[in-house]
Amino acid sequence: MKKLEAIIIEDDKDHIAILQLYLSKYCSDIMVTATASTIKCAIDLLQENKPDIIFLDVDIQGESSFKILKKLPFLKEIEIIITSSHREYALEAFKHLVTDYVLKPLQPEPLLGAIQKVKKNIEMEAMANQENGPNEQCDPLKRLAIPYVETVEIIAVDEVMYLESEGRYTTFYLQDNTTQTASKNLGEYEKLLCNNSFLRIHHSLLVNMDFALNIHKKDGYYLTLPSQKYLPISKRKINTLYRYLHLK
Repeated sequence: MKKLEAIIIEDDKDHIAILQLYLSKYCSDIMVTATASTIKCAIDLLQENKPDIIFLDVDIQGESSFKILKKLPFLKEIEIIITSSHREYALEAFKHLVTDYVLKPLQPEPLLGAIQKVKKNIEMEAMANQENGPNEQCDPLKRLAIPYVETVEIIAVDEVMYLESEGRYTTFYLQDNTTQTASKNLGEYEKLLCNNSFLRIHHSLLVNMDFALNIHKKDGYYLTLPSQKYLPISKRKINTLYRYLHLK
């Protein structure tokens, strides 16, 4: 794997030094390219730089660093490891799709465990980008069945605008602005829809390209769907999308 670029957002100089020490000792393939100690500096830095990993403290000089994640939605495509002294922010952190949450004071074992998750995610996306199109043994589907306790909902595939991963569950967003949630992960539906017009543009998003209108390239890459719906495109999926559109 190539060297991964990392940015540390932290207002404690001692913590930055400890984190850099562990990275240099145990993770020579991770290169810290910059640090930021305020919310404003972090936002300015991330608007100009797109690292592979962000190490993010929750409390930055009395302000919540979740402001950064809300201000810059394209950060969903970047692997984020939260480092914090506070357990109580973990639930909110995972709502922002962070990769892992490591408690301070930092210890090598949990930190390296979080970094392994990051590397696994990056490797999986890289492998997906190397795939050469749909599986010819898979037939296009016209309908999908979603079982519930008392009913089985049957939906037409051509009415599905996109699917979004919700952990072990997957939410279907339909053309009529309704949703359906299934108890299968997104990867299973990616296989089922292998010969339909669906493309994985992010580790948490599978999009019906029949609804795609354009690619928005300001402050990150976004795919525009009807009703001004913008979906983030992972930087590791851009080449796959361009190949699909015959732009490469």
